[in-house]
Amino acid sequence: MKQEIKSERLVSIDVLRGFDMFFLVGAGDILRRLIGTFDSGFAGSVMYQLEHADWIGFTAWDIIMPLFLFTSGLSMPLSFEKQRSKGLTTLQLHKKVLKRFFILFFLGWIVQGNLLDLDLGVFHVYCNTLHAIAAGYLITALIVLNTKKLSNQMLWGGGLLVLYWILLMFVPVPGYGSGVLTREGNLAMYIDNLLLGGFRDGTQYTWMLSSLGFGATVFSGYCAGYVMGKYTDPKRKLKMLMLIGLSLVVAGLLLHLQMPIIKKIWSPSMVLFSSGICFLLLAFFYWITDMLKINSWWTKAFRYLGLNAIAAYLLYTVMGLDLVSGLLLRGIEQFSEALFPFFISLGQFIILFLIIRFMYKHKIFLKV
Repeated sequence: MKQEIKSERLVSIDVLRGFDMFFLVGAGDILRRLIGTFDSGFAGSVMYQLEHADWIGFTAWDIIMPLFLFTSGLSMPLSFEKQRSKGLTTLQLHKKVLKRFFILFFLGWIVQGNLLDLDLGVFHVYCNTLHAIAAGYLITALIVLNTKKLSNQMLWGGGLLVLYWILLMFVPVPGYGSGVLTREGNLAMYIDNLLLGGFRDGTQYTWMLSSLGFGATVFSGYCAGYVMGKYTDPKRKLKMLMLIGLSLVVAGLLLHLQMPIIKKIWSPSMVLFSSGICFLLLAFFYWITDMLKINSWWTKAFRYLGLNAIAAYLLYTVMGLDLVSGLLLRGIEQFSEALFPFFISLGQFIILFLIIRFMYKHKIFLKV
């Protein structure tokens, strides 16, 4: 599949990824701790959107992880095209994909797998967004690198969801039967308990069988990247992104009538619905950055975060910037009372953003 993609089109991708990272490492905690101090129906509604859905359903906070997977696939057409233009063979590309897979998995162990505790009793093998990205990226890359025609790639990508749907609906779980999508009775949880055992993270999230869904989500991002490269007319490109996005949202809602949208098991209906939202968000940021050419302070801020998303994620989860913020701001606790946690989160994000901005200004980028 031959395509030409101009590098400037990646601006919208970087801004989209930065938008996602901003809500994970900044806006989420800041808004929770600010709005949580109010007692009103409106505050409760906003707080609901800043938490994951308990089981069935989808909130604004639930889009963060799918969007990360989506953007990891979004840059794949350009990345593979560039590497092939440099003379890399398919075998060499496979090696690079495997290297990226293992690095992401290792970082996932550091972030949420408790690797740094050096204690097998608390070690989690497969439990993190980085693990999901690694698995989804590997599956999508294997499809793309080993299937030349786009039509065949689409069959493989769609086949991931069909296969996952069949397994969830028709493979019986001992003691529960088939087609059960409760927290304990679904096949994905049974497979995790069977294969991961004591190395599970103890949550209701599933990973092993859900990797089929992770792959489908990353593949949807790959398809969006293909659309970005195929169409040269900006208006048609925007139209295609919006049309595909709306179609996927509708498809997800229709499938929801038969198989509920459940993010914790990455159900096929959730994949369709969330991928549609990702397409629409990409369309919005493409319109803002590449069509209207808006280069304001907030698009620049998103781009800083998007270009160093892995670094921002590691700083937020591992480096204890909240402790640094608490130490620096401890003097205002006596004046702020219930708002002090809000100031800690605000300070944490400011410190993180200043580091990321420093890295950008000095052309320091953590690439995996």
